[in-house]
Amino acid sequence: MVALTHPKLTEDFEEGMKFVANKDYTKAAELFKKVAEQGHAEAQFYLGLMCEGGQGLTKDDQQAVSWWTKAAEQGHVLAQNNLGLMYEQGRGVTQDYQKAASWFRMAAEQGDAEAQYTLGFMYANGEGVSRDYQQAMLWLSKAAEQGDVAAQFKVAKLSLGSIYTPDNNVQQDFIEAYKWFSIAGADGDANAKDGLEIAESYLTPSAVEEAQRRADEWIAKNKK
Repeated sequence: MVALTHPKLTEDFEEGMKFVANKDYTKAAELFKKVAEQGHAEAQFYLGLMCEGGQGLTKDDQQAVSWWTKAAEQGHVLAQNNLGLMYEQGRGVTQDYQKAASWFRMAAEQGDAEAQYTLGFMYANGEGVSRDYQQAMLWLSKAAEQGDVAAQFKVAKLSLGSIYTPDNNVQQDFIEAYKWFSIAGADGDANAKDGLEIAESYLTPSAVEEAQRRADEWIAKNKK
């Protein structure tokens, strides 16, 4: 949770957002800096964005990391995810996959789908954490349920067990694999068709019907 702030700080922050809307980034940055220095997490986050993008300020990844760290330490979920990306890519900081995974975990635990996907990906590849397909499946599934297409595809692949990945110890479930390939395909993943055909080849016609029913049910529930 992001800490509560004084009403005057909120008022100044909202004034800064008006400058952003009017593309007056210099004035916005001035206001955000004033508010951020007094501990306003949202202002710290936006100031980090402006440092990273060079809007109203000189482009400076190190300063972006500095402001995002302040916001992230207050529980700002987007700042936590962005810090994970900076440590993963080595931008503004020395590349450090362990620190990246730590920040992604904080954001993922707050429900950020992008962080959940990336943390799952890191578990699947052993980046910054020990390779653990069970943990990969856990986090990728959370992102998939939120509609992350890349996560949906990876959940489907992991559900195929060792077919795609020889050392994958996730329990094989071809119905779930078919379901998630179908959902990913409906969401625009161009590679889902091949996976769908692989999953289908291991299923009886009635099992295919059940898998498609699950996919259709998920889509109907989540695509309103």
